[in-house]
Amino acid sequence: MDPTLLAGLLGAGGSIVGALAGTVLGFKLSNSKAELDVYVDNRIWVYYLPSSFCMFIPITVINEGSHSATITKFEVSLISPTKQKWMLYWEEFAEENSHKGEGWSRGRAANPILIHGKSGTQHYLRFSSFGQTSDNLSDVVLTTGEYEFEFSAFDRDGKNFDTKKYKFNIETEPQQVLEARRKDKDDLGTWWFPIRR
Repeated sequence: MDPTLLAGLLGAGGSIVGALAGTVLGFKLSNSKAELDVYVDNRIWVYYLPSSFCMFIPITVINEGSHSATITKFEVSLISPTKQKWMLYWEEFAEENSHKGEGWSRGRAANPILIHGKSGTQHYLRFSSFGQTSDNLSDVVLTTGEYEFEFSAFDRDGKNFDTKKYKFNIETEPQQVLEARRKDKDDLGTWWFPIRR
């Protein structure tokens, strides 16, 4: 067989195989479902409102799939060193304004977060526990020691698709300050804690 003809046939065959492989790969990538992952970013802030306990939690959401996805709900389970457990619920988005010389401010009410394919987003979220004692104070009483919190995210069908556990420590000084703030309905100061997986 003529070497030129053989080279031409091999080149044409390679081009066809390459085109087919590219088409299959492109189809597979464009049809991959959403692959969401949610992370809490490095630290949390805690404080007391007049009758509830709150946490500001910064999150990063990543979608490595091609299809978009919706997150409809987040929940936090806060577990004390003595294994007492409180549920905190997502109330709203929040804004951190320390660069303006101000504290935290409330953003829009909690609503679904749409994450497009191959993208990510970051938000500050505010969570609250609404349990109260007989004297109308929050029933979240912080002691010193190691705390754990479970951060859960739910999809548009209400299915929990991701739960991660984090830990942080409360030492004597922050515990005393936060206990005083729990009882002082005018003191809305926050205290931040570094977290770890």
